[in-house]
Amino acid sequence: MKENHGGGFMAVRFLLLIAFISISLSVPVLPGPYAAEEGISAKRVLTEQETATEKFFSLLEATLAEKFFDFRIRPKIRLALFDFADGEGNVVKAGEELANKLTKRLHLQSQFEVISQDKLKEILSWVGVNSLSRLDAKGLQRLQTRINTLAPHNRIHALVTGEIRKGTGRSIQITAFITNFRFHIGEVELEKNIIDMQEVAGEIPLPTEQALQEATSVVLRGESHSQNEGRLLVLANTRGHILFETEYAKQLNKDQPFLWEKIPYVLVTGREEVTVPDQIRIALGKFPLYPITPLPDSPKRFEYAFIHGKCATNETFFDAVMPAQKYYLHSSFFDLKTSQSHSESSEIQVFPGATTLAVLSFYVPSEKERMRTRQRPRITVYQLSGKDLEILPK
Repeated sequence: MKENHGGGFMAVRFLLLIAFISISLSVPVLPGPYAAEEGISAKRVLTEQETATEKFFSLLEATLAEKFFDFRIRPKIRLALFDFADGEGNVVKAGEELANKLTKRLHLQSQFEVISQDKLKEILSWVGVNSLSRLDAKGLQRLQTRINTLAPHNRIHALVTGEIRKGTGRSIQITAFITNFRFHIGEVELEKNIIDMQEVAGEIPLPTEQALQEATSVVLRGESHSQNEGRLLVLANTRGHILFETEYAKQLNKDQPFLWEKIPYVLVTGREEVTVPDQIRIALGKFPLYPITPLPDSPKRFEYAFIHGKCATNETFFDAVMPAQKYYLHSSFFDLKTSQSHSESSEIQVFPGATTLAVLSFYVPSEKERMRTRQRPRITVYQLSGKDLEILPK
């Protein structure tokens, strides 16, 4: 007859459980690693400044999550977080430090993704501003156009900008502006200055008058003047034909409008036999460019067709109003005949109040042409300019 050990075993387990609970209740609970990860000692009490900063950051995070987080369609909130500025658009020391701390803090949380400072500076260099604080409808539309044009895969959901001012006593007042980057701005929104923005405010006390002076000191001055801008179009002949300048090209300059009524064309294709180039790549600085296909009812469709006829091209890769400065255009293609890549880098100057045409010719001679004339594949870049931002004849 077998012995029944089940009842005795259950009794032992029950007595062990009672003993474990008794020991657990008698041991004091120690702080976990969370405080250490945040860089705050678990043994010391937070200062008034740290407490106020923590409260401000927590409120900002909660507002972002409530506004943008949706695990079904948007598991990560992608942010562009700019240094906070004073009321005149100058980045101040406290604004720079708070933006850095907030960036590091958000990086530790899975629902947030903050674009890197290097990427942010790169975008700002294209936008042509030093700092941003409070955005209006016109400013947001300008920022949307620049970023979406130059970085079409940016995936940004929200912009976080901020303003810092001296508060009562030894304190600074902070207002963060959370702007919906994907908010559509039409004629009504521009006219009534409507944007999708939320504010988060806080006040942080500082220990000394010297700390207050340092916190509000300017580290980067904002622009106090309107920026000079010009239009840049990047055109290309991607059929493999070589392009040649005509005598009319010399009549074009940045100080007078395009003389289309006097100039039937400025570039023409050669008569050489060619093949189509493969794997064409074009980039403006570090931003890759892709062919633009305007909608059938878009006025750009007619405009592009017109300019292609004048320049012997078939593709438009870029069209935007840009800060008037120098840009670097990188292009390459793959030659199937020789299994070699060919590349070219050119410096393009955009002039204030003028339109610059950067025209690329991807020349790939046929095998017969290579043997007959010893021509080799190459990329040629032409730069043509005309006054004003309009292309079509008035």
